[in-house]
Amino acid sequence: MPTRIQAERQMALALLLFSLGYLALGWRLSVPDSSDDSPFSARSFPIALGVLGALLSTLLMLRPAAGEPVGVAGFAWGRTAGLLALMAGFALAITPLGFVPTSALFLAGGFRLLGERRPWVLAPVALGVSLGFWALFRALDVTLDWGVFERLLG
Repeated sequence: MPTRIQAERQMALALLLFSLGYLALGWRLSVPDSSDDSPFSARSFPIALGVLGALLSTLLMLRPAAGEPVGVAGFAWGRTAGLLALMAGFALAITPLGFVPTSALFLAGGFRLLGERRPWVLAPVALGVSLGFWALFRALDVTLDWGVFERLLG
């Protein structure tokens, strides 16, 4: 059984590799010619997240910790797999359905999976958060696809 420090360092290494890959993909994002002189572009946020993830995971690997045993017996593998499936479904459904309905379905499914059972809480919160993010993106002049609803409305 690995000690806690070994498990933390293994996870930190995995996060470091993920962050470096994310950073590399962030650098490869294309930037429109209109934003050449802008300090922020489509790649600013991914690059910042990649650098932050790499720094924090490096700190996790280097920090000293007590060597007490750790296990994964109580870990909720089913819930984790369900959330991963929801994320994959979100990625597959966002283009045909659009941002707001896909986000609302993803959030409602995630809330349900994490234990919320009241539909009068699930639906308004999921839809409100999705519409709130849509409004924020609209205020930032980011165009989001409305999917099937855009095609139905014209």
